[in-house]
Amino acid sequence: MRSTISILLGSILLLSACASAPAEPTKPNEREWNLLMADYQWVETNRKAQPVPPPTASRKQAIETLLDNHRKLQPLYEAFSTKLDAYYKRTADPRAASVMAHEKVIIGDEYMNILSRYDTALSYYKQALQYDPASVEARDRIAQLERKRYVSMEAFANVKKDMKEDDVRRLVGLPREDWIKQVVQNNRVYSVWIYPKADGGASAVYFDNGVVYHTNWNAAAPSATAPASK
Repeated sequence: MRSTISILLGSILLLSACASAPAEPTKPNEREWNLLMADYQWVETNRKAQPVPPPTASRKQAIETLLDNHRKLQPLYEAFSTKLDAYYKRTADPRAASVMAHEKVIIGDEYMNILSRYDTALSYYKQALQYDPASVEARDRIAQLERKRYVSMEAFANVKKDMKEDDVRRLVGLPREDWIKQVVQNNRVYSVWIYPKADGGASAVYFDNGVVYHTNWNAAAPSATAPASK
């Protein structure tokens, strides 16, 4: 009998506690939003404090810096992202959608500007538009990407013999890492940078110890589909 009474009393206390606990808001509210923005400001402060590779840094250096920055920011960023995602799913606050869209753009920028993985970058920019269809930032990035993903004849024509790698990078960008081929012969480093064209073909710039010695606009014939740029 006592056992039964104890169980009933416990159940009553539990129900009472559940009934008294306030439900989490299902609409946008300033209290939660201000707390989230304080967390976000701290994320931004730490992100801006991370080292930035110089414009002349190699892709390897840029990637290593990026990965190291991510490693240091990960615990702080994941904690904020989890709270932001939960708040957005519960309230559908358009301000949260805007922040989430901006973060997708940041990831897309890394794929576009550091890795030259244009298809992957495009997928992140499209995700940003799913969160915020009015995002000018995401639409601007997509326009930039379309100009960069395929080499233009005008830009390629400016690549001249005896230019250095940095000169070529400023003119036509840096290809994907797997579209840069190198071979060492007699203490000389010969390399070729391959650029996809909109017609499915490819152009190439050839280097001898980091100096251009030959270019070929039609290094690969056009194909039915453009090269993958994931």
